[in-house]
Amino acid sequence: MDKDKSVQEERREYHEVRAIFVQACNLLAPMFQGKDKDMRMSGFAMAHIVKSNFPELNGTEVQIVVKTIERLQRENRLQAVLDKK
Repeated sequence: MDKDKSVQEERREYHEVRAIFVQACNLLAPMFQGKDKDMRMSGFAMAHIVKSNFPELNGTEVQIVVKTIERLQRENRLQAVLDKK
């Protein structure tokens, strides 16, 4: 609710992504294990894994999942998402 007590409209898109996001984090987290960055899986390969496991997602949604998980990993925040489950 805002100041005039009206209900704010949901502005978020990609509700399908939100529904599977923690599952996708658990699925891709092992890809970031290990110290050798050269041996890590490519974004294309991770997108293929996400699409295989969540066929209901379209290409844009798959990319959102992969890019967001990569960003969380870079910012050292992926583990916090995994710990919430």
